[in-house]
Amino acid sequence: MAASLSSAFLMAAVLQATVPQAPYPQPAPGTSYDPSVPTLTQVVGHDFGEEITSPAEITAYLRALHEAAPDRTRLIRYATSWEGRDLHAILIASPGNMGRIDQIREGIGRLADPRTLVPSEAEGLIAELPVVVALHHGVHGNEISSAGAAMAEAYHILAALEDPTVETILSEAVVLIDPAQNPDGRARFLAHTALTRGAWPSAHPLSAEHDEPWPGGRVNHYLFDLNRDWFAQTQPESRGRTGLLLDWNPQVVVDLHEMGGNSTYYFPPNAVPGNPFTTETQRQALEEVGRNNGDAFDQRGFPYFVGEVFDAFYPGYGVSWPMAQGALGMTFEKASARGLAYRRSDGTLLHYGDGVAEHFTAALTTTHTAALNRERILREYLEFRRTAIEMGRSGARAIVLYSEHDPAMAARLARTLSRNGIEILATSESFTAGGRDFPAGTFVVPMDQPTHRLARNLLDPEVSLPADFLEVQRERRANRLRDQIYDVTAWSLPLLWDVEAIQISEDLSLEGSVIPGRGLEPLVGAEGSAPWSLAHPSPGGMIMTLEMPVLPPARVGYALPWNSATAALAAEALRTGIPLRTAGASFSVEGRTFPVGSLLIRTGALDEEARSSLALMAKRHSAELVPVDTSFPSGDGISLGSNQFAPLQPPRVLLAWGEPSSTYSTGWARYVLERRYGVDVTAVRTDALGRVDLSEFNVLVLPSGNFTSVFGESGLGRLEDWVSRGGTLITVGESSRWAARAGLLSTTTELRGGAPDEPGSTSSRPPAEQPIEFLEAIEPPTERPEPVPGAILRVTLDETHWLAAGTDGEVQVLAESNRIFSPLTLDRGANVGRYASLERLVASGVVWEDTRAQLVNKAYLMHEPRGQGHVIGFSEDPNYRAYSEASELLFINAVLLGPGF
Repeated sequence: MAASLSSAFLMAAVLQATVPQAPYPQPAPGTSYDPSVPTLTQVVGHDFGEEITSPAEITAYLRALHEAAPDRTRLIRYATSWEGRDLHAILIASPGNMGRIDQIREGIGRLADPRTLVPSEAEGLIAELPVVVALHHGVHGNEISSAGAAMAEAYHILAALEDPTVETILSEAVVLIDPAQNPDGRARFLAHTALTRGAWPSAHPLSAEHDEPWPGGRVNHYLFDLNRDWFAQTQPESRGRTGLLLDWNPQVVVDLHEMGGNSTYYFPPNAVPGNPFTTETQRQALEEVGRNNGDAFDQRGFPYFVGEVFDAFYPGYGVSWPMAQGALGMTFEKASARGLAYRRSDGTLLHYGDGVAEHFTAALTTTHTAALNRERILREYLEFRRTAIEMGRSGARAIVLYSEHDPAMAARLARTLSRNGIEILATSESFTAGGRDFPAGTFVVPMDQPTHRLARNLLDPEVSLPADFLEVQRERRANRLRDQIYDVTAWSLPLLWDVEAIQISEDLSLEGSVIPGRGLEPLVGAEGSAPWSLAHPSPGGMIMTLEMPVLPPARVGYALPWNSATAALAAEALRTGIPLRTAGASFSVEGRTFPVGSLLIRTGALDEEARSSLALMAKRHSAELVPVDTSFPSGDGISLGSNQFAPLQPPRVLLAWGEPSSTYSTGWARYVLERRYGVDVTAVRTDALGRVDLSEFNVLVLPSGNFTSVFGESGLGRLEDWVSRGGTLITVGESSRWAARAGLLSTTTELRGGAPDEPGSTSSRPPAEQPIEFLEAIEPPTERPEPVPGAILRVTLDETHWLAAGTDGEVQVLAESNRIFSPLTLDRGANVGRYASLERLVASGVVWEDTRAQLVNKAYLMHEPRGQGHVIGFSEDPNYRAYSEASELLFINAVLLGPGF
């Protein structure tokens, strides 16, 4: 059964044959194993803790285990990565349970939706069903040891002989093991370590094999942190994984990670604050799991800590998303060797095998604890889902998702909620609720459903942190200590997508289609559906029929109000050569007013093939095509023949790739361009930008980062000349700060109190002529503002400006920085987006008081014309995690419309 080693590790394997390896703990010392079940060494040539296993070798081993024990395993391919690697999980159960595995899945599904479950049936299911435990490993590709543990877990459960722990697990549980959630990132890490490893693995912390080059192996192909993508599900790995869990509805979900090499091991109970929708029953169960893991670690002499760092407040983690579904979600973190050996700061050595053994111990102990408490865990899971339904029968009975100016955005939000297992009603008729009228096709979220708590997490405008926790953070900040907020403090999807989420308190009786969780499937060819293809995605559509759409007749042409659907259509139309014109101001035809940015497609420019293509694009992207039979204006605004209708140019986008660009910001921008809107992107390494002929491009995107080292004086001159000749430069976050200091944007970021943040800035505090105020005296003379810890802020937009096209004059944006930009003066440019007034500024989340006051009316989106071109600066990243869809529209406006104006 032995397979050849991957070529990346062949030389290392030869060298290691003659080099003694340092000892590392075995996952389960002293255990006897069934020789008919293959070891990892027999399949790929190394033991679980001996070498870092590649994604292909992991898959080969899972297949070998399944072939050796088909009566106890099921191999599940649940996703394919962007780079074409299949993601597999292995399901393990006793022969008896595997023989009825589909019946078990159906029974667990009945517990997950108890609306039609009578008490006697519930008791029968609890008595006979095993508990389902899901063990997920390696969501970050350079967190390597958990995959070794995953394979050891599967081998041990299948092969251990006369092991009472395994016997209990097989008797009372079904175990789902996902060994490598991020194979693309893992492969990138392995390629790096294979390239840099010498004759012997180096333990020096600064050796090349421990020093990953940009972008590192943590992220997937599009440079996303997959542990922040659980509810957004923008990436195929996340979508497949959550789909797998929604298929099996596990009651225990463990997500195994690595952390800095100088730490030890972490498991629950979690740090405060927890998510407010977590129940006390869940917290108590996690405490018990933690104590049992502590006993197991104490017996083996493994150090650990609990409750200090990792909270579960944000619902997009591998710990918190399952918790919101009713499971016991857990994060395990092990100090990482980031290779085979790592010398800690205290001089001790940490080995890859240490991580394998400790992850194995925690995972097996947790699974055993679940098996011992099978009946209680199933009962508490049922109660969680039942009480969720009851919660939805008081207060708001339903939430209506509605956007008058961008219906496609509301539809995309409905699809995202559906992928999270949240039930949606698509109405077939118009209706009135809450004193408002809504058209047919409106999406309604009934709140009396088992996923009520997750729906509230994603739809409520505010999920609050505890007041006492926030008070402690204020005290820490006052003493210039870092706060203990682990991630963002706000994530409301309706706010970030600029979709109204209207709470309806009355009972509704509506006609329509009840779409179960995961019931809204993407189009063939839609974003995320084809894991890796040179073909362009079709991002906006939701429904495709076999009947080919036909354009309605029009004498003059077709007008399209600008919004996210029109932007997606425009990107595809420009690729195929359909000529588009965009309005530099509003116009009115045949009694309807179209805002700035709206498109005009003239009939005379369309041959039969283009007409067919355009009709299909409109259907695919859910874009509205309005036939125009006369050019004579019917109201205020420009005429259809006006020179203010600018011809759109196909965007030729250059994206700066590599340091100093933020890894995440780069990936988010590329994903939004390519996969959300279907725009071609040329990514060029930053150290090659000086050799690029900029005239080949009309858009340059600089992700967040300080580009001082990239553009010297001559490079800055080239850039300024390119902009003046018609180029559109888009800066994001820190690159906007750089652009201001480089003279490309006529603004500056501010220090605390409002002074400009410029080199050489000093305190304006006058000399003391009287006894000092102590608290004032100890304040640093020059400080940047308190950073916003991931809050949603309101931005007022200039609706007459083309950068604000497709909006209703206000959006909500995700802010996570200490950047505050002074507004551009009127003679230099336009502040297209500025932060709202003090009382309206914070839409959701935490903003410290001084920063809140200083942000009011400051610039969020700046446009500075330069010659024939534009410099467009965003103070924050508009593409944040690719789930801030309203600000993504502002970004794509800059890309698509900038070259036309």
